[in-house]
Amino acid sequence: MEEKTNQVIPSLGRQIEREIKEYTTELVNIASQKDYSQFKLTRRISMFENKVYPTGKFDSQGNYKFWVDIISPRVMSEVKNVDFDTKDIEVYSARKKDALRNIIVNLKLKEYLRETGQAEEINSSVEEGSAWGNVVWKRVKNGYERVDLRNLYVINQAAKSLLESPVIERHEFSQSDLRAKAAIWNNVEDVIKELKKTRKPQGDLREQESTVPYYEIYERNGEVCLKDLKEAKSEKTTENDEKTYVLAKVIAAGTSTQFGGVKIKHILFADQISKMPYKEYHRGAYKGRWFREGLYELLFDLQVRANQVINQLAQGLEYASKVIFRAKDKLVVQNIITDMTNGDIIRSEDFQQVDMTLHGFSELANEWNTIINRANEIANSNDVIFGQSMPSGTSFRLGALLNQNSNKLYDFIRQKLAIPFSQIFKEWVVPQLVKTLKEEEVLRLTGDSEMLDRYIDLVVDDWYVKNLVAIGPHTPAIRDTIKQAKKEEIKSRPDILMKVEEDMWNDYSPHVAVVITGENSLKSIRLESLKSFIQLEADPMRRQALIEEAMSMVGIDAGALPKSPNLGQMPMMPTRGRTAGTRAARRPIGEPAGLPSKVAS
Repeated sequence: MEEKTNQVIPSLGRQIEREIKEYTTELVNIASQKDYSQFKLTRRISMFENKVYPTGKFDSQGNYKFWVDIISPRVMSEVKNVDFDTKDIEVYSARKKDALRNIIVNLKLKEYLRETGQAEEINSSVEEGSAWGNVVWKRVKNGYERVDLRNLYVINQAAKSLLESPVIERHEFSQSDLRAKAAIWNNVEDVIKELKKTRKPQGDLREQESTVPYYEIYERNGEVCLKDLKEAKSEKTTENDEKTYVLAKVIAAGTSTQFGGVKIKHILFADQISKMPYKEYHRGAYKGRWFREGLYELLFDLQVRANQVINQLAQGLEYASKVIFRAKDKLVVQNIITDMTNGDIIRSEDFQQVDMTLHGFSELANEWNTIINRANEIANSNDVIFGQSMPSGTSFRLGALLNQNSNKLYDFIRQKLAIPFSQIFKEWVVPQLVKTLKEEEVLRLTGDSEMLDRYIDLVVDDWYVKNLVAIGPHTPAIRDTIKQAKKEEIKSRPDILMKVEEDMWNDYSPHVAVVITGENSLKSIRLESLKSFIQLEADPMRRQALIEEAMSMVGIDAGALPKSPNLGQMPMMPTRGRTAGTRAARRPIGEPAGLPSKVAS
């Protein structure tokens, strides 16, 4: 459990206040004549995502302003073509002895993905990566969670990754959330009593009344002065501490002020950490700032102009739909519809209908088509990608070529997505799953007593390899006798199995493959190569090994299939002096390695 801190002097709190104020109000120069604010950019993306005009839905003349969304369909088109879900995550190890371990861990992983709703989380991550251009995940106690980019303050906005910048997250906690942290956080009850109980989904929005109280919590991860950190923990400081900076996590409670500011009231937790708890994905290239471009930002200008064109067309067509007449004579009726009946005669020198035709319609229509074509080029969303039919006269070969070239971008996006997800599951998820794997868990996952028997064989094999040096040289027959005796002992004494199980998983270091890149096609190529070698190989043992490798690549557990009895004898290991096999056979089964039994001369 993390160490509980004491009430701190306000140095760390003032630092958090200053960093948030700079982030929300100041501009960063990222290029010549180019000032930038991530805070303002995320607010603008949020407005476009919610189809909101800054000045409201009506113009100064009271006309309704239409919003024709040209971005969301292209975001969903990209999500559809990336096509990433839980079936693409797979645990593997290159070592042949880990084959059964891989099967068991993959079963556990699939259960975890199913029960924790990871499919929805993965889909949301892909959507956010396409729309916003960035996704950030943070390690938590039981796995990971996605960070809300609107409440993520990257202090060094020009950083290439979060490893190069302090990061502040804004959270809203309920009273139950706060009290659940009372064992490791300080001043929880003071926060509940003193701070305001209104809700603000984002720090710069107006407060919202709520029947349930919420409290603003700020979490900062990044380098801090060691002197400030020690003072926060009520520890003694030295002269060098003021010049030393270390990675630390600081959690504070406060309230939002006007113009994006924050007033910190309490430091709840402060402690040193070994590394930043984040993984990140970026859709676009680095252009001098941490926040990369997503489809919303790429299509900002085109969306604005599309709205202008469609509103100009709407207003022009509204005028064009009116029928208006003009005449010099004031005695002419004012309203033909209400003041005249069928058959009446009008006496006027120049009674004419006013031309209300929308003369710029063709130009506006052409500009609209230009906007859509340009949006398709930027978002890689042509007719083939949308699933629409190609223009008449387009050959089948050309359509297939366009589809192939368009999919190259999605292959690249899949590759970029696979990197953080592989790291997340390898470092944060799979190690936690492996810790829970015991005999009962294996039986529950497989529902097969034969699989459990194979699992015990794996445990025995692992024990045998670790004790092979102490056992000494022996014959294959004695080897089988030792293994069988150990197996019977394990079945009769579950306490031994618990101990050996722990040792068995100690050297298991699996990798995680996210097979949403070109690996699928590479796997097919490799399978074809294995098929050719299987046909050419004359050695039965090598041929069998190639067959089992091909079966494992397509998910078939070769070990579960029946095998013919092995009639051959393995060669005897070289001996020196007495028969080592006899010495190994006389060793008590439960005796640990390195303590050989005494054997009579």
